[in-house]
Amino acid sequence: MSSTENHKKHADLQRPQLGKFGRNELAVLGTTCEAVQFFAETLIKNFPDHRIAFADADHDENAQVQTNIHFQQQQKGVSVFIPNINNEYQRRILLSGCDAIIVNGNHFDAAAQIVFCNPTKEKSLRKRSGELTNVVSILLPADVQEVPDYVKELVVNFADLPVFREDEFEKLASWYRQNFLKSATVSALILTGGKSIRMGTDKSKIKHHGVEQYLHLYNLLKKLDVDPYISCRKEQSEYYENSGCKTIIDKMLDIGPLGGIMSAFMMQPDRAWMVLATDVPLIDDVLLNELIASRRADKVATAFKSPFDKFPEPLIAIWEPKSYPLMLQFMAQGYSCPRKVLINTDSHVVDASTPWKLENVNTTEDLEDLKPRLETGQK
Repeated sequence: MSSTENHKKHADLQRPQLGKFGRNELAVLGTTCEAVQFFAETLIKNFPDHRIAFADADHDENAQVQTNIHFQQQQKGVSVFIPNINNEYQRRILLSGCDAIIVNGNHFDAAAQIVFCNPTKEKSLRKRSGELTNVVSILLPADVQEVPDYVKELVVNFADLPVFREDEFEKLASWYRQNFLKSATVSALILTGGKSIRMGTDKSKIKHHGVEQYLHLYNLLKKLDVDPYISCRKEQSEYYENSGCKTIIDKMLDIGPLGGIMSAFMMQPDRAWMVLATDVPLIDDVLLNELIASRRADKVATAFKSPFDKFPEPLIAIWEPKSYPLMLQFMAQGYSCPRKVLINTDSHVVDASTPWKLENVNTTEDLEDLKPRLETGQK
């Protein structure tokens, strides 16, 4: 084998599904810039709970076309205008917290496109025909009855695409929600990488329910139809895999549970991860179903409120894909506490119906105190 074949240019990281601007981007083209902006603003208003950006160009006649991001932050009712972001890597960082991005296709290309059938802009559309790589829908003016011939020529699969009229905005908005704001698939991550120093024995292997705790949670999650993985250190993986469990080995060491969560995102950055600590032996399918039912995919994460300090519980939580770059940003500032991430970002915190079941067990004394409740299942 040659040295070239042995050489690995990039680390073993899975790249998220991003376009030129970020996740779920849609370029709008085939009509005027004013119409594109009106379309974007109208669509954004239909989704006040989501963070949707509109990427447009500087239309100053005396300036060169530059990427300008109009970010519509619905919660505060303001727009933030950020100029001169021409590098796609910087744009992705800037827009990493967005659920979707609408792009003015008259100036920039994007991963998916919607074509307006404005006959006055036929020439402009033809100029950008090379960017019609993934047309996902066609929009007709209210007075046009069918797709024009020039659009049929440029969009070869037009017959297979959904077609909307400008006066059918509710239908268009419903389609947009289903295709660009859909929730990520949830997998589960059972954290076992801790060293259990205070307990004196591996907490994941204590048999609270007749089987080792990691296996109890693994089987419980499978019954809930949530794909489970064991988060562990490299030297632990063989033990868990011999039990038939899938594992994710920590790539970021000695930074606590945040390292395990980020390691999961490094493997599957487009999934949401339901994170579960193994030192919460009272947790059951009822509580897990509550967490799933309470999920807000438009938030950074959904977490139970701790009954002990009233802060969000990061290790019984569903972390959305957009939390991944935020965790890295907190790491860059010297913080490795996942709770700090939840407290300082747009997270959804819910009250558990049986909050006492969130109690964790870190010492042998904790375990002795908890045994009566484990035996009775009562508070």
